[in-house]
Amino acid sequence: MTSQPLPVLPSRVKPRLRGWKSLLTHQTFRRVVQLGFAAFILVVTLQHVLAGESSGNVTASPEAYCPFGGLETLYKYITSGGSFVSHTHLSNVVVLVAVLVTALLARSAFCGWVCPLGFIQDLVSGFSAFLRKRIPGLRKAMNALKKRGSRLAFLDRYLRLLKYAVLAWAVIGAGVYGVMVFRDYDPWSALINIAEFSFTPGLVVLGITLAASFFIERPWCRYACPLGAASGLVGKFSPMYLKREADACKVCKVCTNACPMGLPVHTATTITSADCMGCLECVGACPREGALEVKIGIPLIGQK
Repeated sequence: MTSQPLPVLPSRVKPRLRGWKSLLTHQTFRRVVQLGFAAFILVVTLQHVLAGESSGNVTASPEAYCPFGGLETLYKYITSGGSFVSHTHLSNVVVLVAVLVTALLARSAFCGWVCPLGFIQDLVSGFSAFLRKRIPGLRKAMNALKKRGSRLAFLDRYLRLLKYAVLAWAVIGAGVYGVMVFRDYDPWSALINIAEFSFTPGLVVLGITLAASFFIERPWCRYACPLGAASGLVGKFSPMYLKREADACKVCKVCTNACPMGLPVHTATTITSADCMGCLECVGACPREGALEVKIGIPLIGQK
């Protein structure tokens, strides 16, 4: 009795299976990395709050690990021979350098893989997607809201410029006045200081950010984050970029739907936008092998 050969899956199915397997592996690894950094900041925050300054056992503030603090204090640090604006430390400058070097090598990978505030926005967006899948009424309402909001889609490109204005205000303000003018409005600072029962306008910004994350992914990162703006500008000089192969791509829009920053990946030839945060969600989600890949090229001129 001869054995029958196993059926062969059509070629169009094989890449799809590999794509979903890659997606699962990629997403899990990215979430583990994000969770690890978020847990570290949480532990540092709790240690700082519980130790208290009056006990004589002063611990490092979680703000000491904020890279944007390094950018705010950089001017004073250079011009004054090593002094810092309040709430910053040499560690801020060190972390800033690490973030900018990362951006130079792998674009805004810090934003996509490390930033705890970005991770929190991802969690809220993920929870929103979870509810929409299980509550038909909510899904219908959200789709209707999205359809109505599409009329304002043309504002997106202009709103994305706001983060560069915030960057200029924060850095120039700190340089001119010698204080962190952005700190009271910073949602990350507000989140940290909740444990210290300190309430600032940043708490309102944080609330708006989290509420907006229920409807749109990474709203703070897209429109207002000054660190993301700085990282994105440096990332323009990174040799790493994403390449969409038109011959392999079926324009299914899976990559665009997977992009947390809302970039039109499915229509681009190369993805070199300053808004790209190097999360590689689009690559992991792509169901067609070879349609979307990470490439290395000469920055600005050799990325085609």
